[in-house]
Amino acid sequence: MIHHRCFPTSVCRLAALFLAMASPAMSGEAASVWRYVIKPGDTLISIAGRYLARPADWPRIQENNDIADPYRILPGTAVRIPASMLRREPGTARLEKIHGGVRWHDGNGEWRAASDGLRLAAGAVVETGEDSSALLLLADGSRIILAPHSVLELDTLSVFAGGLMVDTRLHLPRGQTDVQANPERRRNLRIRTPSAQAVVRGTHFRLEADETASREETLSGVVSVTAAGRRVTIPAGKGTLVKAGKPPIAPVALLPAADVSSLPTRFEILPMRFDLPQLAGATEWHGLIAPDREPHSILASKRTRSAHLTFADLPNGSYVLALRAIDVNGLSGRDALHRFTVFARPFPPALKMPGDGAVVRSARPGFAWGNVLEASRYRFQVAADAAFSSLLEDAVVAAESGEAGRDLPPGPLFWRVATLSEAGEQGPWSQPAAFVYRPGPGPVDLGQAALRVDHERVALFLPPVSGMGYEAFLAADRDLRTTLARACSDDDALELTSPGSGSFYLGVRLVDLSDGTPGPASVQKIDIPADGRPWLWLLLLPLLALL
Repeated sequence: MIHHRCFPTSVCRLAALFLAMASPAMSGEAASVWRYVIKPGDTLISIAGRYLARPADWPRIQENNDIADPYRILPGTAVRIPASMLRREPGTARLEKIHGGVRWHDGNGEWRAASDGLRLAAGAVVETGEDSSALLLLADGSRIILAPHSVLELDTLSVFAGGLMVDTRLHLPRGQTDVQANPERRRNLRIRTPSAQAVVRGTHFRLEADETASREETLSGVVSVTAAGRRVTIPAGKGTLVKAGKPPIAPVALLPAADVSSLPTRFEILPMRFDLPQLAGATEWHGLIAPDREPHSILASKRTRSAHLTFADLPNGSYVLALRAIDVNGLSGRDALHRFTVFARPFPPALKMPGDGAVVRSARPGFAWGNVLEASRYRFQVAADAAFSSLLEDAVVAAESGEAGRDLPPGPLFWRVATLSEAGEQGPWSQPAAFVYRPGPGPVDLGQAALRVDHERVALFLPPVSGMGYEAFLAADRDLRTTLARACSDDDALELTSPGSGSFYLGVRLVDLSDGTPGPASVQKIDIPADGRPWLWLLLLPLLALL
């Protein structure tokens, strides 16, 4: 059994007139005795009329407190009243805020979906699913956060003496709660688990339970834990482990909050990964994510023994990560709070062409990327630097492809794409891809070429160019659309089979031997002699055309 006691800050307030007093040897409602401080004008009859379930029972109060005259009592006198004599009314708890898959039933086992503001009576059961949470507000203003994968049963919800005292008894068969009891109100709040029970009066603590053990961590105040006939007092900053059928272990100092200053503060690519800090005594880590403005709404909860914590997905927004180190007893330490933002939607597309590290040979290359379902348009950029401070292209297109609108400069370049939603909102940029624009070979200077022609062969001798080969065509038309002969060479000599006598067009271009990129074709008109005519040696005249 876990007991906690605190006293009100001002005895002048009406709510402070009743103070809880419980004997460790007693349990249940009969163990509670409330103390009322007499005010001017009070009589036992008037007190009984305001607060007792049976006003006629005032003589019992007189007898128990040795009061000589029930009509004349010195102001400031403390009158002890058993809680069992106080007027009792049914109370309720309210589901102040839920997130995710939360369901409930009124005790009959018929589960229903929960909603914000739902009032729950005694006998109700609340269950949270994966990545779900619920905030319960009790009649005395105490707040209970029910973590994911938890079940909470509302055994008793009672209000005494018109609200001066609240009796709440809960059962946590599995899961975890974060309890912030309201110190301004008198209460009898008990949370039982399969192996322990918490009796709370004004504190902040966490309680975790399953069939094998319970763990209590006091964050403020003092809590007494009783199990297997042994009671242990747990002050703030310490916790205890209670295994089923065994007494609680001696108080253990909770691990301190870890240093989370180096964790990332912005995520534009999912999943989110937090590399965990080093902390002596930590055997495991527990991370809980909540909206920055609603820290009680747990959106994701995950534990890990690895060096990093990963969360798959969150909508765009601002969040807070509560990171707890866990010790060898399974006790969670102090929360380290880390705020971060997610800006990942609409998702950026996957870049296809040119790929990272690619070499392009065209001054105006094409760009292609993957389709994003929620996209209405795309914005793509090309820059001369990885920071995209020197933009060469910045265009919005509807398709999954684009093209540079002007000739790009030779050298290293970078490109990236962002998705635009139907509302025109731009998502994060894709990871940039680096590529290199290396211009293709230039035109061939046929004025420096030697040509030997007869009715069988056309031989061409060209100046050597380092790293380059040549490709030659004979065609019937100037545009080289009707090719009659073709030859390739990785040196400076080519030979083509003569298509017969007559006038033809000879096209020659350089070819980069590293990747086969051709340059523009230089074209010259030539005449091939009829059969029997001698070889002709020609130094080709200036070019007829460049293709």
